[in-house]
Amino acid sequence: MAQARAGHGSPPVVDASDVIIVGGGVAGLSAAALLAPYKRVLLLEREALLASQASGNNAAIHRPLEQDARSAQLARRSRELLAALIGPDVYQASGLLLVSGEAAPIAALAQVAASQALRHSVCEASDLRLRAPSLEGGSARHGLFLADGGVLDLPALTSGLARVARSRGAQLQTSVGVARVTHTAGRVSGVALAGGEQIAAEHVVLAAGAWSATLAAASGLPLPLTPRRRHLVQLEAADCAIACEPVIWRLDDEVYYRPEGGQRVLASPCDQTPWPAEQPAHDPAELRSLAQKLERLAPRLAGARVRHSWACLRTFAPDAELVAGCDPRVHGLHWLGGLGGRGMSVATAAAEVLVDSLLGRCESPHRVALAPERYT
Repeated sequence: MAQARAGHGSPPVVDASDVIIVGGGVAGLSAAALLAPYKRVLLLEREALLASQASGNNAAIHRPLEQDARSAQLARRSRELLAALIGPDVYQASGLLLVSGEAAPIAALAQVAASQALRHSVCEASDLRLRAPSLEGGSARHGLFLADGGVLDLPALTSGLARVARSRGAQLQTSVGVARVTHTAGRVSGVALAGGEQIAAEHVVLAAGAWSATLAAASGLPLPLTPRRRHLVQLEAADCAIACEPVIWRLDDEVYYRPEGGQRVLASPCDQTPWPAEQPAHDPAELRSLAQKLERLAPRLAGARVRHSWACLRTFAPDAELVAGCDPRVHGLHWLGGLGGRGMSVATAAAEVLVDSLLGRCESPHRVALAPERYT
Protein backbone atom coordinates (compact mmCIF):
# COMPACT_ATOMS: atom_id res chain seq x y z
CA MET A 1 0.00 0.00 0.00
CA ALA A 2 1.29 3.43 -0.87
CA GLN A 3 1.94 5.64 2.10
CA ALA A 4 3.44 9.12 2.14
CA ARG A 5 6.08 9.40 4.87
CA ALA A 6 7.01 12.88 6.01
CA GLY A 7 10.70 13.69 5.70
CA HIS A 8 12.77 16.50 7.22
CA GLY A 9 12.39 19.25 4.64
CA SER A 10 12.35 16.72 1.79
CA PRO A 11 9.50 15.34 -0.36
CA PRO A 12 7.60 12.36 1.08
CA VAL A 13 8.94 8.92 0.23
CA VAL A 14 6.21 6.73 -1.24
CA ASP A 15 5.50 3.36 -2.77
CA ALA A 16 3.09 2.54 -5.61
CA SER A 17 -0.70 2.48 -5.31
CA ASP A 18 -3.65 1.40 -7.44
CA VAL A 19 -5.71 4.58 -7.01
CA ILE A 20 -4.74 8.03 -5.76
CA ILE A 21 -7.64 10.25 -4.68
CA VAL A 22 -6.72 13.92 -4.59
CA GLY A 23 -8.88 15.72 -2.04
CA GLY A 24 -10.03 14.79 1.44
CA GLY A 25 -13.46 16.38 1.59
CA VAL A 26 -16.76 14.52 1.82
CA ALA A 27 -16.57 13.53 -1.87
CA GLY A 28 -13.01 12.21 -1.68
CA LEU A 29 -13.62 10.42 1.62
CA SER A 30 -16.79 8.83 0.25
CA ALA A 31 -14.88 7.61 -2.81
CA ALA A 32 -12.12 6.18 -0.61
CA ALA A 33 -14.61 4.34 1.61
CA LEU A 34 -16.51 2.88 -1.34
CA LEU A 35 -13.45 2.02 -3.45
CA ALA A 36 -11.16 0.57 -0.78
CA PRO A 37 -12.71 -2.94 -0.82
CA TYR A 38 -11.69 -3.28 -4.48
CA LYS A 39 -8.45 -1.30 -4.90
CA ARG A 40 -5.42 -0.14 -2.95
CA VAL A 41 -6.37 3.46 -2.23
CA LEU A 42 -4.19 6.40 -1.22
CA LEU A 43 -6.01 9.67 -0.47
CA LEU A 44 -3.93 12.86 -0.46
CA GLU A 45 -5.17 16.06 1.17
CA ARG A 46 -3.08 19.24 0.98
CA GLU A 47 -4.51 20.72 4.17
CA ALA A 48 -3.44 19.61 7.64
CA LEU A 49 -6.98 18.39 8.40
CA LEU A 50 -9.46 16.41 6.34
CA ALA A 51 -12.58 18.23 5.12
CA SER A 52 -11.25 21.64 6.13
CA GLN A 53 -12.30 23.55 2.98
CA ALA A 54 -15.79 23.47 1.41
CA SER A 55 -16.79 20.27 3.22
CA GLY A 56 -16.07 21.81 6.61
CA ASN A 57 -17.37 25.30 5.92
CA ASN A 58 -20.96 24.86 4.82
CA ALA A 59 -24.41 24.73 6.37
CA ALA A 60 -24.55 20.91 6.24
CA ILE A 61 -28.07 21.00 4.80
CA HIS A 62 -29.45 17.84 3.26
CA ARG A 63 -31.82 19.00 0.54
CA PRO A 64 -33.66 15.99 -0.93
CA LEU A 65 -35.24 17.88 -3.83
CA GLU A 66 -34.02 20.17 -6.61
CA GLN A 67 -35.68 20.97 -9.93
CA ASP A 68 -34.87 17.59 -11.46
CA ALA A 69 -35.53 13.96 -10.65
CA ARG A 70 -31.85 12.96 -10.81
CA SER A 71 -30.91 15.18 -7.87
CA ALA A 72 -33.68 13.66 -5.78
CA GLN A 73 -32.51 10.15 -6.65
CA LEU A 74 -28.89 10.97 -5.79
CA ALA A 75 -29.91 12.62 -2.52
CA ARG A 76 -31.93 9.57 -1.49
CA ARG A 77 -29.06 7.25 -2.42
CA SER A 78 -26.57 9.37 -0.48
CA ARG A 79 -28.75 9.15 2.60
CA GLU A 80 -28.97 5.37 2.22
CA LEU A 81 -25.22 4.98 1.75
CA LEU A 82 -24.36 7.17 4.73
CA ALA A 83 -26.76 5.23 6.95
CA ALA A 84 -25.10 1.99 5.85
CA LEU A 85 -21.54 3.29 6.18
CA ILE A 86 -21.78 5.39 9.35
CA GLY A 87 -25.22 4.94 10.87
CA PRO A 88 -28.47 6.92 11.02
CA ASP A 89 -27.32 9.34 13.72
CA VAL A 90 -25.24 11.33 11.23
CA TYR A 91 -28.45 12.82 9.86
CA GLN A 92 -31.14 14.84 11.67
CA ALA A 93 -34.45 14.94 9.79
CA SER A 94 -35.60 18.35 11.00
CA GLY A 95 -37.44 18.99 7.72
CA LEU A 96 -36.91 21.48 4.91
CA LEU A 97 -39.41 24.17 3.96
CA LEU A 98 -39.00 25.58 0.45
CA VAL A 99 -40.91 28.85 0.11
CA SER A 100 -41.82 31.39 -2.56
CA GLY A 101 -43.96 34.41 -3.12
CA GLU A 102 -45.37 32.70 -6.21
CA ALA A 103 -47.29 29.46 -6.57
CA ALA A 104 -45.71 28.23 -9.83
CA PRO A 105 -42.24 27.22 -8.58
CA ILE A 106 -43.74 25.39 -5.62
CA ALA A 107 -46.18 23.53 -7.87
CA ALA A 108 -43.34 22.48 -10.18
CA LEU A 109 -41.28 21.12 -7.30
CA ALA A 110 -44.31 19.34 -5.87
CA GLN A 111 -44.66 17.46 -9.16
CA VAL A 112 -41.03 16.31 -8.97
CA ALA A 113 -41.48 15.31 -5.34
CA ALA A 114 -44.55 13.25 -6.22
CA SER A 115 -42.77 11.56 -9.14
CA GLN A 116 -39.96 10.50 -6.77
CA ALA A 117 -42.28 9.42 -3.94
CA LEU A 118 -40.76 11.99 -1.60
CA ARG A 119 -42.71 12.76 1.54
CA HIS A 120 -44.00 16.27 1.02
CA SER A 121 -46.89 18.61 1.69
CA VAL A 122 -47.86 21.83 -0.06
CA CYS A 123 -48.35 24.77 2.31
CA GLU A 124 -50.23 28.03 1.92
CA ALA A 125 -49.50 31.21 3.85
CA SER A 126 -51.25 30.23 7.10
CA ASP A 127 -49.55 26.80 7.11
CA LEU A 128 -46.14 28.41 6.62
CA ARG A 129 -46.44 30.50 9.79
CA LEU A 130 -47.50 27.44 11.79
CA ARG A 131 -44.46 25.47 10.66
CA ALA A 132 -42.06 28.42 10.90
CA PRO A 133 -43.19 31.40 13.01
CA SER A 134 -40.03 33.25 11.94
CA LEU A 135 -41.71 33.81 8.55
CA GLU A 136 -44.36 36.06 10.14
CA GLY A 137 -44.54 39.39 8.29
CA GLY A 138 -42.48 38.14 5.36
CA SER A 139 -43.20 37.74 1.67
CA ALA A 140 -43.53 33.93 1.52
CA ARG A 141 -47.00 32.87 0.41
CA HIS A 142 -46.47 29.34 -0.84
CA GLY A 143 -44.31 26.50 0.39
CA LEU A 144 -43.37 22.86 0.08
CA PHE A 145 -42.45 20.98 3.24
CA LEU A 146 -40.08 18.03 2.78
CA ALA A 147 -40.01 15.73 5.77
CA ASP A 148 -36.74 14.10 4.66
CA GLY A 149 -34.83 17.36 4.56
CA GLY A 150 -32.56 18.20 7.44
CA VAL A 151 -29.04 18.72 8.68
CA LEU A 152 -25.98 16.48 8.74
CA ASP A 153 -23.58 16.26 11.65
CA LEU A 154 -20.41 17.43 9.88
CA PRO A 155 -17.83 16.14 12.40
CA ALA A 156 -19.57 12.76 12.61
CA LEU A 157 -19.89 12.62 8.83
CA THR A 158 -16.24 13.31 8.02
CA SER A 159 -14.74 11.33 10.88
CA GLY A 160 -17.10 8.43 10.13
CA LEU A 161 -16.19 8.31 6.45
CA ALA A 162 -12.49 8.49 7.31
CA ARG A 163 -12.87 5.68 9.85
CA VAL A 164 -14.66 3.43 7.35
CA ALA A 165 -12.11 4.16 4.62
CA ARG A 166 -9.20 3.29 6.91
CA SER A 167 -10.92 0.17 8.21
CA ARG A 168 -11.21 -1.02 4.62
CA GLY A 169 -7.51 -0.48 3.97
CA ALA A 170 -7.35 3.01 2.48
CA GLN A 171 -4.43 5.25 3.47
CA LEU A 172 -5.36 8.87 4.19
CA GLN A 173 -2.50 11.37 4.15
CA THR A 174 -2.81 15.05 5.03
CA SER A 175 -0.42 17.96 4.43
CA VAL A 176 0.53 16.49 1.04
CA GLY A 177 0.04 18.88 -1.87
CA VAL A 178 -0.33 17.52 -5.39
CA ALA A 179 1.06 19.69 -8.21
CA ARG A 180 -0.14 17.76 -11.26
CA VAL A 181 -1.27 14.45 -12.66
CA THR A 182 1.45 12.61 -14.56
CA HIS A 183 0.54 10.75 -17.74
CA THR A 184 2.34 9.17 -20.67
CA ALA A 185 1.08 7.93 -24.02
CA GLY A 186 -2.54 8.44 -23.04
CA ARG A 187 -2.33 6.69 -19.67
CA VAL A 188 -2.08 8.01 -16.13
CA SER A 189 1.18 7.19 -14.38
CA GLY A 190 0.49 8.88 -11.03
CA VAL A 191 0.90 12.33 -9.49
CA ALA A 192 3.73 14.77 -8.90
CA LEU A 193 3.76 16.37 -5.48
CA ALA A 194 4.38 20.03 -4.77
CA GLY A 195 7.74 19.07 -3.23
CA GLY A 196 8.90 17.27 -6.37
CA GLU A 197 8.35 13.62 -5.50
CA GLN A 198 6.23 11.43 -7.75
CA ILE A 199 3.81 8.72 -6.70
CA ALA A 200 2.91 5.97 -9.15
CA ALA A 201 -0.67 4.83 -9.63
CA GLU A 202 -2.86 3.32 -12.33
CA HIS A 203 -5.75 5.65 -11.54
CA VAL A 204 -6.05 9.22 -10.23
CA VAL A 205 -9.35 10.66 -8.97
CA LEU A 206 -9.63 14.45 -8.88
CA ALA A 207 -11.89 15.24 -5.93
CA ALA A 208 -10.22 18.45 -4.81
CA GLY A 209 -13.23 20.74 -5.16
CA ALA A 210 -12.27 24.21 -6.35
CA TRP A 211 -8.67 23.09 -6.87
CA SER A 212 -9.48 20.22 -9.24
CA ALA A 213 -9.71 22.41 -12.34
CA THR A 214 -6.43 24.17 -11.51
CA LEU A 215 -4.69 20.86 -10.95
CA ALA A 216 -6.05 19.42 -14.19
CA ALA A 217 -5.05 22.50 -16.17
CA ALA A 218 -1.51 22.20 -14.80
CA SER A 219 -1.57 18.64 -16.09
CA GLY A 220 -2.63 19.71 -19.59
CA LEU A 221 -6.14 18.27 -19.09
CA PRO A 222 -8.44 21.25 -18.42
CA LEU A 223 -12.11 20.91 -17.59
CA PRO A 224 -14.43 23.96 -17.32
CA LEU A 225 -15.21 23.89 -13.60
CA THR A 226 -15.69 27.31 -12.00
CA PRO A 227 -15.24 28.03 -8.28
CA ARG A 228 -17.73 30.50 -6.86
CA ARG A 229 -17.60 32.27 -3.52
CA ARG A 230 -20.43 31.85 -1.01
CA HIS A 231 -20.85 33.48 2.39
CA LEU A 232 -22.29 31.98 5.55
CA VAL A 233 -23.32 33.97 8.60
CA GLN A 234 -24.08 32.92 12.15
CA LEU A 235 -26.74 35.14 13.70
CA GLU A 236 -27.99 35.63 17.26
CA ALA A 237 -31.79 35.61 16.96
CA ALA A 238 -32.60 36.77 20.48
CA ASP A 239 -36.17 37.85 19.70
CA CYS A 240 -37.17 34.86 17.60
CA ALA A 241 -37.80 31.36 18.98
CA ILE A 242 -36.40 29.37 16.07
CA ALA A 243 -34.78 26.32 17.64
CA CYS A 244 -37.54 23.90 16.58
CA GLU A 245 -38.13 25.23 13.08
CA PRO A 246 -37.16 23.36 9.90
CA VAL A 247 -34.56 24.58 7.44
CA ILE A 248 -36.05 27.52 5.48
CA TRP A 249 -35.02 28.08 1.85
CA ARG A 250 -36.58 30.76 -0.36
CA LEU A 251 -36.52 30.03 -4.07
CA ASP A 252 -37.27 33.51 -5.47
CA ASP A 253 -33.91 35.12 -4.74
CA GLU A 254 -32.07 32.22 -3.07
CA VAL A 255 -31.56 32.71 0.64
CA TYR A 256 -31.68 30.12 3.40
CA TYR A 257 -31.39 29.85 7.15
CA ARG A 258 -31.60 27.10 9.73
CA PRO A 259 -31.45 26.72 13.52
CA GLU A 260 -28.03 26.06 14.98
CA GLY A 261 -28.71 25.44 18.66
CA GLY A 262 -30.42 27.74 21.11
CA GLN A 263 -31.21 31.07 19.48
CA ARG A 264 -28.44 30.87 16.92
CA VAL A 265 -29.20 30.82 13.21
CA LEU A 266 -26.95 29.88 10.30
CA ALA A 267 -27.86 31.77 7.12
CA SER A 268 -26.53 32.42 3.63
CA PRO A 269 -27.37 34.94 0.90
CA CYS A 270 -26.48 32.19 -1.62
CA ASP A 271 -24.02 34.46 -3.44
CA GLN A 272 -22.16 32.92 -6.37
CA THR A 273 -19.30 35.25 -7.28
CA PRO A 274 -16.67 33.60 -9.54
CA TRP A 275 -13.45 33.26 -7.58
CA PRO A 276 -10.00 31.73 -8.15
CA ALA A 277 -9.04 28.53 -6.34
CA GLU A 278 -7.80 30.19 -3.18
CA GLN A 279 -9.15 31.09 0.23
CA PRO A 280 -11.84 33.69 -0.61
CA ALA A 281 -11.87 37.12 0.94
CA HIS A 282 -14.87 38.05 3.05
CA ASP A 283 -17.07 40.77 1.53
CA PRO A 284 -19.12 42.92 3.95
CA ALA A 285 -21.49 43.75 1.09
CA GLU A 286 -22.81 40.20 1.27
CA LEU A 287 -23.86 40.77 4.88
CA ARG A 288 -25.95 43.68 3.66
CA SER A 289 -27.38 41.51 0.91
CA LEU A 290 -28.33 38.86 3.46
CA ALA A 291 -30.01 41.47 5.69
CA GLN A 292 -32.04 42.75 2.74
CA LYS A 293 -33.14 39.24 1.75
CA LEU A 294 -34.08 38.36 5.33
CA GLU A 295 -36.02 41.62 5.64
CA ARG A 296 -38.31 40.32 2.88
CA LEU A 297 -38.41 36.72 4.09
CA ALA A 298 -38.22 36.80 7.90
CA PRO A 299 -38.24 40.42 9.13
CA ARG A 300 -37.42 39.52 12.73
CA LEU A 301 -34.14 38.02 11.61
CA ALA A 302 -33.06 40.98 9.49
CA GLY A 303 -31.69 42.89 12.48
CA ALA A 304 -30.18 39.90 14.27
CA ARG A 305 -26.67 40.37 15.63
CA VAL A 306 -23.89 38.82 13.53
CA ARG A 307 -21.80 36.49 15.65
CA HIS A 308 -19.52 35.21 12.91
CA SER A 309 -19.29 35.21 9.12
CA TRP A 310 -17.02 33.56 6.59
CA ALA A 311 -16.66 32.76 2.90
CA CYS A 312 -15.91 29.49 1.15
CA LEU A 313 -15.94 28.08 -2.37
CA ARG A 314 -18.50 26.05 -4.30
CA THR A 315 -17.57 24.62 -7.71
CA PHE A 316 -19.89 24.49 -10.73
CA ALA A 317 -19.80 22.87 -14.14
CA PRO A 318 -21.28 24.93 -17.03
CA ASP A 319 -24.54 22.94 -16.95
CA ALA A 320 -24.65 23.03 -13.11
CA GLU A 321 -24.63 19.21 -13.15
CA LEU A 322 -22.21 16.99 -11.23
CA VAL A 323 -19.09 15.60 -12.88
CA ALA A 324 -18.34 12.00 -11.93
CA GLY A 325 -16.56 9.38 -13.97
CA CYS A 326 -13.71 8.62 -16.37
CA ASP A 327 -11.94 11.25 -18.45
CA PRO A 328 -11.86 9.91 -22.04
CA ARG A 329 -8.67 11.80 -22.91
CA VAL A 330 -6.37 9.86 -20.61
CA HIS A 331 -6.94 6.32 -19.39
CA GLY A 332 -6.97 6.21 -15.60
CA LEU A 333 -8.00 9.81 -14.94
CA HIS A 334 -11.32 10.25 -13.12
CA TRP A 335 -13.35 13.22 -11.88
CA LEU A 336 -15.55 13.73 -8.85
CA GLY A 337 -16.58 17.37 -8.64
CA GLY A 338 -18.83 20.18 -9.77
CA LEU A 339 -21.01 19.59 -6.72
CA GLY A 340 -22.24 23.19 -6.87
CA GLY A 341 -23.14 23.51 -3.21
CA ARG A 342 -25.02 20.20 -3.18
CA GLY A 343 -22.22 18.14 -1.67
CA MET A 344 -23.97 17.43 1.61
CA SER A 345 -26.96 16.11 -0.30
CA VAL A 346 -25.42 14.10 -3.13
CA ALA A 347 -21.63 13.69 -2.72
CA THR A 348 -21.67 10.11 -1.47
CA ALA A 349 -23.99 8.94 -4.25
CA ALA A 350 -21.82 10.79 -6.79
CA ALA A 351 -18.82 8.92 -5.36
CA GLU A 352 -20.67 5.66 -5.97
CA VAL A 353 -21.17 6.67 -9.62
CA LEU A 354 -17.44 7.38 -9.82
CA VAL A 355 -16.55 4.01 -8.30
CA ASP A 356 -18.87 2.17 -10.70
CA SER A 357 -17.21 3.95 -13.61
CA LEU A 358 -13.67 3.31 -12.40
CA LEU A 359 -14.36 -0.38 -11.85
CA GLY A 360 -16.01 -0.72 -15.25
CA ARG A 361 -19.43 -1.49 -13.85
CA CYS A 362 -22.60 -0.23 -15.51
CA GLU A 363 -24.85 -0.25 -12.47
CA SER A 364 -25.56 3.46 -12.07
CA PRO A 365 -28.35 4.97 -14.20
CA HIS A 366 -26.58 8.35 -13.83
CA ARG A 367 -23.24 7.28 -15.25
CA VAL A 368 -23.70 8.76 -18.74
CA ALA A 369 -25.35 12.01 -17.61
CA LEU A 370 -22.57 12.82 -15.12
CA ALA A 371 -19.63 11.69 -17.26
CA PRO A 372 -16.79 14.21 -17.89
CA GLU A 373 -17.00 13.29 -21.56
CA ARG A 374 -19.63 15.98 -22.14
CA TYR A 375 -16.88 18.60 -21.70
CA THR A 376 -13.96 16.86 -23.34
